Amino acid sequence: MSDALIIGAGISGLSCAWTLRKLGVDATLVESGDRAGGVMRTHRIGGYVIEGGPTTLLPKPETLEFIEELHLSPQLVKPAGARFVYAGGRLRKVPFGAMSLPGLLRILAEPAIRSQSHADESVFEFFRRRMGREAADLVSTAVMGIYAGDTRTLSAAAAFPRMVDLERKYGSVILGMLQSRQRGKARKTGSATFKDGFETLANRIAEDVDIRLGVQEVRLSDARAVVVATPAHQAAAFLERDQPALARLLRSVEYAPMIVAAAAVPDEGFPQPLRGFGFLVPRSESMHTLGSIFTSALFPDRAPRGMQLLSSFMGGAFEPEVMGWPDDRIWDTVGRELKQILRLSSFPQPVLLIRHERALAQYKIGHERFVGAVREELKGKPGLFLTGNYLVGAGVADCIEQGQQTARAVAEYLRRKP
Repeated sequence: MSDALIIGAGISGLSCAWTLRKLGVDATLVESGDRAGGVMRTHRIGGYVIEGGPTTLLPKPETLEFIEELHLSPQLVKPAGARFVYAGGRLRKVPFGAMSLPGLLRILAEPAIRSQSHADESVFEFFRRRMGREAADLVSTAVMGIYAGDTRTLSAAAAFPRMVDLERKYGSVILGMLQSRQRGKARKTGSATFKDGFETLANRIAEDVDIRLGVQEVRLSDARAVVVATPAHQAAAFLERDQPALARLLRSVEYAPMIVAAAAVPDEGFPQPLRGFGFLVPRSESMHTLGSIFTSALFPDRAPRGMQLLSSFMGGAFEPEVMGWPDDRIWDTVGRELKQILRLSSFPQPVLLIRHERALAQYKIGHERFVGAVREELKGKPGLFLTGNYLVGAGVADCIEQGQQTARAVAEYLRRKP
């Protein structure tokens, strides 16, 4: 029997297992499926390379160190390209092209705003109060690409903890960012991915850990320490019998569904060469497509010569019913809307359709209380640990960090317990 058992081979579980190995702990990672990586999956179809889950990460210094230790730094690609919002019948570059002069001036006035965030303020209200209505609307559109959720119900403290912390420390988000930069505490910015696809990260970690695939049954008694690194609903099902109170908490986590529709367009179908990162669509535009990433314009070798690959998204918290649409209706909708937004002369060709029933955990107002309640329950259950993107930080870099922190807590627990 291993000293530690990690259940779930998504990025959180992989990071935890790898760090435990580094710390010298005998750990086994088990996964019910036939592969590691969870939703982190790269598909290769007819010369197209399509990400079924995360497309990029926002690396922190610790993330870059982790990637260096995995010897993956040469694989790292940092795409550069303008981001757009589709509004008023055309693509507008973010941020300046997407806002009016009064809206921009209101943002610049942010340091003069003296109000403070209360405990359960929504994302929308936080940015409206600090930077004005236009900024709040723009953030609402951007959040569709992160949480696919409603900023009026998402918690500012949970979804944007750094912004709230800057306001509390400095009385201003802008002044706080400037002072952090002067003190050398500014975070690394800019998206990154891997040359051969995002699955590269999961596969590389899996090579270095004791992983067992296709495992359908495990028990809390199978190891001295057990880390449950599955999505919340799966963790609840596993813990239902032995830890019913904890399971009830985990079942309360809501997820937004998501459809990934990868389509191809020949070069000559565009009115001008495709450039940029991609676009998002505000809900006010009454479209079903949430946004699209210009995959082949960003990353090398993602489409055959003469073709462009677009990865578009539908669903989210606003329109979960699209998950029940037949494939033909989805392709027709995405194709028509892409044709309109990008002014294409040819209809996009379907390449791959992926449905995620539970794609993105929703950090609803009260999320900090939920996390506190989970941690309180775990205090009475020594040897049991939870990690995952439904707790603190939904991005890939956040999940890596959570996995590492959990591993250190496990190692400390095993050191203290004979």
